[in-house]
Amino acid sequence: MAKEKKATTKAEAQPAKQNAAQKIEALENMLMNQSKNMDILADEIDRLRQLITALSKRLNASIQAAEEGGVTGDSINKIIMKENMKELESKVQFLIEQGVLERNDESEVTEQTFLVGREVDSEGNVVNPRVQFSVNSIDPEVKGRLLTKKAGDVISYSESEPSLEITEVYQILDPKIKKNYEAQPTV
Repeated sequence: MAKEKKATTKAEAQPAKQNAAQKIEALENMLMNQSKNMDILADEIDRLRQLITALSKRLNASIQAAEEGGVTGDSINKIIMKENMKELESKVQFLIEQGVLERNDESEVTEQTFLVGREVDSEGNVVNPRVQFSVNSIDPEVKGRLLTKKAGDVISYSESEPSLEITEVYQILDPKIKKNYEAQPTV
């Protein structure tokens, strides 16, 4: 009886053998779970990077405000705003240098337009000194209000939201790389 009991215990302890298809499916499931975990981890790393960048900007602004003689929340925020504006301007400049954007303030806004503007409240006070975006990437309702506008035009969304004053209009072009490729002679 003792030998029978040991035999059944040994058989119960061993998992049922899987065929090749089941093994592959189990591996695929494990890989999918690992992939999901990696995506979550990548998102968390990106959030941490953004937080570290924001903290670094705040620290640098605090140091600069202290050197200028007055550390206040307002002075720090003004320095951060200036740095953010420089960063946005440099991104647009990079796109111009790469042949992706071409400034044309006289042209009307189309879906192939990149806009730079500022948000102003109902009294004309600047709420946000610089916003920039591609028109084809925004909400269709807002896009409809922007189409055919030009630099200097102001677009109101609603009474409770700030208006957008268009300050710069850029046409989105094909990158220079494509143009250079097309200009190459064929063999």
